[in-house]
Amino acid sequence: MQGEAAMSTLEDIIDAPDYLEFKRAVAVKMFISDFKTEDICHLLNVSDSFVSKWKIIYENEGAKGLKVNYKGGKGFLTEDQHYEVVFHIKNQPYYSVEELRDYIERHYGVVYVSKQSYYSIPIQVVEYSSTNEVFQN
Repeated sequence: MQGEAAMSTLEDIIDAPDYLEFKRAVAVKMFISDFKTEDICHLLNVSDSFVSKWKIIYENEGAKGLKVNYKGGKGFLTEDQHYEVVFHIKNQPYYSVEELRDYIERHYGVVYVSKQSYYSIPIQVVEYSSTNEVFQN
């Protein structure tokens, strides 16, 4: 096989569900070994958010966090914690997504895999300025 047909077969193998843990581990190992995220994404046929997600999980939970069906520690804020975060944001003139992520991790030990999760936290209280990537009161 050559050309596109061979590549299709390789992609099918790389994307097979049986290799999911392996793909996660390889992505993290490549990142730790200073491979560029762009190169990891190209070689493993994954998104940059895939690399980021599994790097963060590995940093927080170790190799066991890369396992399929691993049930990690608490993954979400309680209702009270959510209100505390909203209250904290309301008292700031602006707040970047990165600052919000750091605040939640520092105070509650919670790291959301998707950046979108951080956008939904203050939605009832503040407006999001997409041009500045900053929450503004």
